[in-house]
Amino acid sequence: MRVGYISPIQMQKIEHVYQPMWNVTNVCKFGHEALIRFPEGRFKGNIEAAFTIARTEGTLYELDTRSIAEAIIKFPFEKLVGQLLFVNVYPSTFIHPHFPLFLARLVASVPGLHGNVVFEVNETKQEEAYWDLPEMKERMKLVREYGFAVALDDIGKGAAGLQKIIEYTPDYIKLDRYFADGLSSSTEKQEMVSLLLHYAKDKMGVILEGIEKEEDFAAARAIRVPFIQGYLLGFPEKPAALFC
Repeated sequence: MRVGYISPIQMQKIEHVYQPMWNVTNVCKFGHEALIRFPEGRFKGNIEAAFTIARTEGTLYELDTRSIAEAIIKFPFEKLVGQLLFVNVYPSTFIHPHFPLFLARLVASVPGLHGNVVFEVNETKQEEAYWDLPEMKERMKLVREYGFAVALDDIGKGAAGLQKIIEYTPDYIKLDRYFADGLSSSTEKQEMVSLLLHYAKDKMGVILEGIEKEEDFAAARAIRVPFIQGYLLGFPEKPAALFC
């Protein structure tokens, strides 16, 4: 990246919507996932392209940390007491040399974050190699010292995800939406989810993503999935709509 260069992406306005996650046992919201949006300009409706270009031009860290900060600052913690906020972060951001300073400034500028924010580390092929670096475990320890929790995304897509569960012991794992789609009619999916639930018991929370049908929700509840996310139970909404 050229010295003094300002990426067009950095000039783009961003906002966030928040999708609820539900506690299946008592059928109440336990948290929300922050999802970035570009409301105008060339990246409207094309979030993936924005991050791809940012990666190419060397500004991914800047875009990612900007998104994290804005998602946290705009979330109404004071009105949603006790609910967690899940924010996405790339592995490369997690181990970036400036990330510890970013965390320190974030905690200093936004009161009450301790115990209320979960960093959801994205699963992406382009950044698979970062998981093998010793800095990853060091950063896991650091964010927990600041009072943040850690979640791993898209678990079940491949063996690598299962390996990460063992090596990093996250606070939450989010099962890939593949398991939610047709869960009610697939004994194999029910057995696999049950197996993961058994392993995670008393170690980490399990969130099943992509629930869109009543029958799949019922199946998830029957096998005692503790937490669920999906359009059936709530679409992503702007902050002002979260407590209407």
